[in-house]
Amino acid sequence: MQMYPITKELQRAKKDQGFLETVGPEFSFHGLSVHFRGPNFKPGGLSEKDMMASFLFNREVSSLFPYLNAVAERAELHQTPRFIRFRHENRFCVFYPQAGLVTPVDDRAQARSFLDRLMAFLNDIYTRRHEITPNHRLHRRVSVLDILKLLPKTNCGQCGYNSCMAFAAALSLQESVPEGCPYMRSPLGEQAIYPVYDAKGNLVSTVAININTAKIGPLQNGPDASPHPDSEAPLEMDPEDVEAANMSLPTPLTPRELEVLCILAEGTSNNEISHMLNISPHTVKSHIIHIFNKLGVNDRTQAAVWAARHNLI
Repeated sequence: MQMYPITKELQRAKKDQGFLETVGPEFSFHGLSVHFRGPNFKPGGLSEKDMMASFLFNREVSSLFPYLNAVAERAELHQTPRFIRFRHENRFCVFYPQAGLVTPVDDRAQARSFLDRLMAFLNDIYTRRHEITPNHRLHRRVSVLDILKLLPKTNCGQCGYNSCMAFAAALSLQESVPEGCPYMRSPLGEQAIYPVYDAKGNLVSTVAININTAKIGPLQNGPDASPHPDSEAPLEMDPEDVEAANMSLPTPLTPRELEVLCILAEGTSNNEISHMLNISPHTVKSHIIHIFNKLGVNDRTQAAVWAARHNLI
């Protein structure tokens, strides 16, 4: 993933310029800049018409990345470059060691108010850091559609999810483990990644060790595991759950957009959606753009993940 650049004006910001915001005992922000997003500013994948807040920290914040990775919503910890991405109060946040980005915001006043609360959240984590088990796991997402190729696609529900797509989405987000599906075959090999710390306890590198599963015996899912013998129909989704998930969005999807999203999540093309719904390909494309903007995603796979997580498919 590319590094999100910080404007030159923000880099030149000084504490004596009157922008210093003091919030909490440890972390605060200054150099606040609110602007429309350029083509490189994509922490949330929203429209370039949305506004973004950029700011500087009063001190380096990377020491809290593992704790944020453990407690923040949808946290993703990246090593090169070093940053963490997460959601807070339905906004996308990206923290680098000395700077941060937040989107979407409406104006400077709203950005300052949100950053006050965000710094309070950060300082609370700092205060409670001895009670939190840090999570140093780096984010390495595998495509949901690639994971789906490994599953029986019977929607049997034995994994605890309503569909194979939902389980694939959970695996992609590292919210479940492959052993959750009793019909996945054993891996040909595995790789364990171990952290290397310096004397201060900071993560400096990692060491990957390949594991020969043939020598240590079969895992829970044996090599002879076979697909589920019975092809079952997908479980019925609860309309109230779907409505609640939709209404939780800053701008809810329309009934037609929900319909397009459900079909899109099954891997169909724009032309196929056009024929199924008897609408023009241009209209389909317009619906999909609106869906991406409302969900805050970049592509069809991420949209399918959202649909699966909220039991639309």
